[in-house]
Amino acid sequence: MIPPPPPADEPRRLRALHRLCLLDTPAEERFDRIVRTAARMFRVPIALVSLVDESRQWFKARVGLDDTSTARSLSFCGHALLTPDTFVVPDALEDVRFFDNPLVTGAPHVRFYAGQPIHAPDGSPVGTLCLIDRRARAFSGEERQQLEDLASWVELELNALTVQEARTALARQERFFELSVDMLCIAGVDGTFRQLSRAWSRSLGHSEESLRATPLLALVHEEDRAATTEWLARGARGEPLPCFEHRCRDRDGAWHWLQWNAVVNPEEGILYGVARDITERKRLEAERHQMERLKNEFVSTVSHELRTPLTSIRGSLGLLEGGVLGELPSQAQDMVRIARTNTERLIRLINDILDLEKMESGKLDFHLEPLELRVLLAQAAEAHHGYAEECGARVELAVEAPDAWAMVDGDRFLQVLANLLSNALKFSPRGERVTLRLARVGTRLRVSVEDRGPGIPESFRARIFQKFAQADGSDSRRKGGTGLGLSITRALVERMGGTLDFVTREGAGTTFRVELPEWRAETCASTPPPRLPVESAAEPAPGLVRPRVLHVEADPDNRRVVADVLRDVADVVPAGSPPEAESALRTGPFPLVIAEPVLPEGGLLPLAPLLAAAPVVLFSVREAEPEVARQVSAVLVKSRASNAELRAAVLRFLPLRGSP
Repeated sequence: MIPPPPPADEPRRLRALHRLCLLDTPAEERFDRIVRTAARMFRVPIALVSLVDESRQWFKARVGLDDTSTARSLSFCGHALLTPDTFVVPDALEDVRFFDNPLVTGAPHVRFYAGQPIHAPDGSPVGTLCLIDRRARAFSGEERQQLEDLASWVELELNALTVQEARTALARQERFFELSVDMLCIAGVDGTFRQLSRAWSRSLGHSEESLRATPLLALVHEEDRAATTEWLARGARGEPLPCFEHRCRDRDGAWHWLQWNAVVNPEEGILYGVARDITERKRLEAERHQMERLKNEFVSTVSHELRTPLTSIRGSLGLLEGGVLGELPSQAQDMVRIARTNTERLIRLINDILDLEKMESGKLDFHLEPLELRVLLAQAAEAHHGYAEECGARVELAVEAPDAWAMVDGDRFLQVLANLLSNALKFSPRGERVTLRLARVGTRLRVSVEDRGPGIPESFRARIFQKFAQADGSDSRRKGGTGLGLSITRALVERMGGTLDFVTREGAGTTFRVELPEWRAETCASTPPPRLPVESAAEPAPGLVRPRVLHVEADPDNRRVVADVLRDVADVVPAGSPPEAESALRTGPFPLVIAEPVLPEGGLLPLAPLLAAAPVVLFSVREAEPEVARQVSAVLVKSRASNAELRAAVLRFLPLRGSP
């Protein structure tokens, strides 16, 4: 911090200041009106008329600040006195004179300052009219001129000017009204205009004479008239006036949206207002809403129209690869594997894009609960066994903190592990291993995914978590991917209260590290049961009666795939519509219902009749809303759940009965 030095004529300046007889005098409306006007005109939270004496800057008028003075050594105004022009600090944090000033680092958190010196009758600078904002901003030449004009108004009051000087100051005030881009007005609390800036005529086309003869309410849209009447009534009652928007008619009959900021002097019955034409902003907002609607419709189309057929394709290919029609010839087996692998790749792309959209719109739901990480890591390692074989690598599990619990969303955490493991396996040399490690680091838990691959190039490390980021190396491009996975993964980890970082060395591999706060059982009355791995679901034993499962799904291909996946588990009764489902329910009890809640026309399947009949597992193109998820037994997203996971979920919730 650099304190302001005293001006060269400091003794003369102080004598002129004290001759004004204004220091430590009560507030006066003639000055308060100016700082209110300045705050409204320049849209700043703080405006001051500041007088600088030997040791302090004292505020004759202030708005937005409770303190009546601050030390001169800390003052911005002390610096402003040293220049005849407007003194502007666009960003105090970037200015060597102020970046560590307590008024910057603490309350009132000054970031922007603009001060115009004000002078005593002998020309000595005695203080400033200053503007303060808590955010950095620019200050145009036009704004400097406007602040200079307002400072002349302060000097008018400050120096008890002669009539001629008063006329000059009044002319400057009128000039300020003329030059203002905003629509300034002085009006009665009944809405009749007393004085208007030229911006009113420029915006609405009415002449000043016409506007003076027309009450504000006569210009207002019929739908906004009641709200405007109440707004004016609040001012008449002496209540603070909120920021307000309504529509006003121009000379040609078109409607303009105006945004108002105003203060009222109830004793005078006068409203000092600033209106701004925001018609263009409203138009852009309407366009954004329209684009948002179109985007949501597109996302819904992608979710349903792509996920549904891809799910049936993946399921069918998985069944073929698993030998549902018998062993395939070697060449056919390779072709099925290629088709299934590329289908998985396309599904991951769709999932990444939809997840990114949900995160950016704040619609990605999380259900945080205490879970044992060892169990989740075991699930993730097992789920990637097949992909590891395809890559010619293997996943090893190293649990160094066996009894470690964290507050996470289980499905989202598995998604995090899936992204990290698939990346590690993709870049691992054949025959190498990827280590999934769980350890304690102080009071936190660390889950590491360690590979022995080529490492991350130095040029790529700074942007590795950016959206659509991919390394430029030919090997990285050959491996493919959207460049969204790590960006989404970091966002998921942060939403669960954790951090994600990495260490790497070219030629020696990369380790991604997820750190989470540890959840301890003593913080809860009872320890929740651990999640069972998918593989723990029981297979039906020989001799047991095959249960019937109702599958409500509009897409016939998906109905066929689900029936084949569950062929050795249950008899699947298909229903292609709500009426077919109701008809099937009348044929007898079902111990379990599998349902796609999203209907082809975009509506939702009525779940109440299904929930009344049996436990319900949703097998859907999109994630369920939280209130829906709480009503059902499980939610599986088609593009994320494999045939094995669907089958295991059914086995977990399907009670098996012995033969009669």
